[in-house]
Amino acid sequence: MKIKIYQVDAFTNQSYCGNAAGVVPYAEGLSDLQMQLIAKEMSLSETAFVFPGCKGYDFEVRFFTPTEEVDLCGHATIATFSLLKELGIIAADKRELIQKTKAGNLNIRFVENGSVLMRQAEPVNIEYSVPFNELYSAMGVSLEEVGVKNLMNSPEIWSTGLPDILLPLKSVEILKDLTPSMDELADLSRKLNVVGVHAFAIDEEDKVWCRNFAPAFGIPEESATGTSNGALGACLQAKGWKSNEILSFVAHQGDWMKSPSRITVQVNADSKPEVWVGGEAVIVLQGEILLPK
Repeated sequence: MKIKIYQVDAFTNQSYCGNAAGVVPYAEGLSDLQMQLIAKEMSLSETAFVFPGCKGYDFEVRFFTPTEEVDLCGHATIATFSLLKELGIIAADKRELIQKTKAGNLNIRFVENGSVLMRQAEPVNIEYSVPFNELYSAMGVSLEEVGVKNLMNSPEIWSTGLPDILLPLKSVEILKDLTPSMDELADLSRKLNVVGVHAFAIDEEDKVWCRNFAPAFGIPEESATGTSNGALGACLQAKGWKSNEILSFVAHQGDWMKSPSRITVQVNADSKPEVWVGGEAVIVLQGEILLPK
């Protein structure tokens, strides 16, 4: 038996850019083992599996890396709902819906330029003591290279669905030159119960540049990460960066991987901020895959 499967580049409007995700739009009846084997065969950072909706939500989506299931994946979410809209599974005039994930039920919004925005889970600053020396050793940076524009002097753990260490760096050049020890970083990530490290810098034009490393989940570096940038947006808003009613910026990621991605981040300034992350997506591959027995 075969099922339809797609590869979609998310956070870009150009093929072979952004971050690729596998999407199985009709996953009903697949076992956990089958989904894991398909994700392993696709060998992408995440593959999404779509199930029919029920009362309270329109679709259920589950996400698998090549090695395990994760609660949520931003770029695979953008890929999934861009695909479902293009295939006509979602009506052309539909503007909002709800997806069920293991991180909770989350809102999806479609905007006129073809972008998909995903509401993130409520942001949380996880107050866990980060062993700075271990982190800096794993990332290959010194204390003097850490910090961003008087906003953030040291790393913090934030989550809008998936916990990441946010590592502020003083320049884009330092960010570009990072060469982490993947084994050390994987061990530290497991120790702190985080997905990985989202390193970032803000340049003189206030552009946000990012790199994301998650070797504990089999992903040495990822070219676009929605949830990590959502967490970054919540963190920057909490620290008063650009004190507007709505903090809005585009995260630049994947450029040094030759897969440039542009991730839109929006955070309102309420006492309970809403965090939205999104972008465009492009189908680059479609076909059928044999179901694992």
